Amino acid sequence: MDAKNFGKMIVTAVVLVGILAGFVRADKLALQTKLSKDVKIQLKNVTIAEALEKIGQKAAVKFVLSDEAVWKLPQGEATRLSVALDGPLAESMAEMLNAFFMRYAVGDEEMTIYPRPELEHILGRPTAKQLELLKAVYTNPVHMYYIDEVQKTINKAIGRTVLISPMLVQMRLNDLLRQLVGELPHYIWEHGRFKRGNYKVKSVKEREAEGETTTFELATPVTLVQLLSQVSVGNRKQPYETRWYISGMDFGQRPEIRVVELGAFRDLRLNQKVDISYKDESLDKIFQDLADRAGVSMVAQPGSYLNEHKLSVDMQNITIAQAVGRIADIIGATYEIHGGRIEISSWQAQQKVISPPTKPRATPRATRSRSGSGAGGGDYVGKISIPMDGGKYYIEFMLREKDLTEQLIKLRDEKMKEVLGERAKPKPKPAAAPKK
Repeated sequence: MDAKNFGKMIVTAVVLVGILAGFVRADKLALQTKLSKDVKIQLKNVTIAEALEKIGQKAAVKFVLSDEAVWKLPQGEATRLSVALDGPLAESMAEMLNAFFMRYAVGDEEMTIYPRPELEHILGRPTAKQLELLKAVYTNPVHMYYIDEVQKTINKAIGRTVLISPMLVQMRLNDLLRQLVGELPHYIWEHGRFKRGNYKVKSVKEREAEGETTTFELATPVTLVQLLSQVSVGNRKQPYETRWYISGMDFGQRPEIRVVELGAFRDLRLNQKVDISYKDESLDKIFQDLADRAGVSMVAQPGSYLNEHKLSVDMQNITIAQAVGRIADIIGATYEIHGGRIEISSWQAQQKVISPPTKPRATPRATRSRSGSGAGGGDYVGKISIPMDGGKYYIEFMLREKDLTEQLIKLRDEKMKEVLGERAKPKPKPAAAPKK
């Protein structure tokens, strides 16, 4: 190909890419336009999947529940609701999804539902009561402070009884509230540690006996989530970075908000129970999905080729850490979970079975041209499916031609001949007449 024709080909490719990008932008713009249009629909006691389908039909928009959203709904796709939409689709959908702490993202052809970050404070699948408490924590402001009675103050604000733990957190919250109303805290940070202030702090009984107020109105109301974000746990010398989550509420238990050190919170998220189901999904996508659910990063050893091989697997009522471990065992990988990340450090099965050779193996030219893969090509020529645990799930490996032995290449060619038949051989040319 000469330089002139090659240049024309590049220009044509650029034009095609530009046209395709224009189509994508046009589709997205069309979806944005539909979001601004009014929609009126009333639905009673339907599943969220049914609601999204009916609303989508009414607005000519396709809604899709992500796997993460299904996991973070009280009954998954079967979660029931009643809703009345009357107004712009964008506002109505936001209001409907807010009840479940969900959001939508506008794609090129559809709108996908995802969980909002606030749901990280509920481990595993949330209950309706946990969602109600989470909403109160984020939206109900603390107006009144009952001095040195932080538990009473919080319960009055959110309109329900909830235990804040551990006790050290209650002490820190109490001091925050004392300072917000202009009172001295019980503890101060001095010389790298918390210590009691060198001043007298009156008790509630002493204040009542002296006729002083024990109830203060906050000049600027704050929410409980704002207070929780400022407290720490740990010893007096070493406060740690913390996270909080809603615990309890099962079998009539008293609802509890626990504040824990960041590392402990990561461990709790890795031990969340999940149901997973993947069909012919790449290994890197599976590991990344599990890491995302746990809120940690996923790191694979360079050259592990996780994206090139697929797995079909179903697991129910299993923790995220267990799922990572079992999948790693299936494929013969070693892994570590530490420091907020999942590391796939080696992959024995891939190295033993289908690891690309360090040097391309010489392959007959006719075979390379027929498959189009070449010595280091990217086309697959076969797949190995291995049933595991009595056929409950399968481990599948995609094979390139360069992964096959000479015997397998020969066997494949023979089977191809059986299926397709022998090609007609060209008639031999007549022998040339001998020269006189």
